[in-house]
Amino acid sequence: MKRVMKSRHRQQGLSSVGWILVAAIFGLLLITFFKIFPMYYDNFKVRSALDSLQEDTSIDPKSKRAIWDSLQKRLYVQGVKSIQRENVKMERKDGITTVTITYQAQDDYIANLYIGARFVEKAVINR
Repeated sequence: MKRVMKSRHRQQGLSSVGWILVAAIFGLLLITFFKIFPMYYDNFKVRSALDSLQEDTSIDPKSKRAIWDSLQKRLYVQGVKSIQRENVKMERKDGITTVTITYQAQDDYIANLYIGARFVEKAVINR
């Protein structure tokens, strides 16, 4: 009759060091998400403001001032404060107005590290 010996060193799961390492990695990913999400959420709001600007027929597409005033109001309502006049470029060629917003978003990450993104959004007004 054979006796089955139980192994003393059977795998029981992660050790406490392993759990701490998993928690640290999860925490780092969570911090990264909470730093990056607002940047992309603001970019979504900028894209939404440009889309509504593109569909608004009451704006004179030949007037840069009218386009900027309307865009500024839309961004204010959306709560976007990072877009300045120097971030907006307007071109009119062959009856088509192109509004381009180029900006960078930056935030503190951990200690003296920064995390950032560069965004370029365009809207074409064809009138």
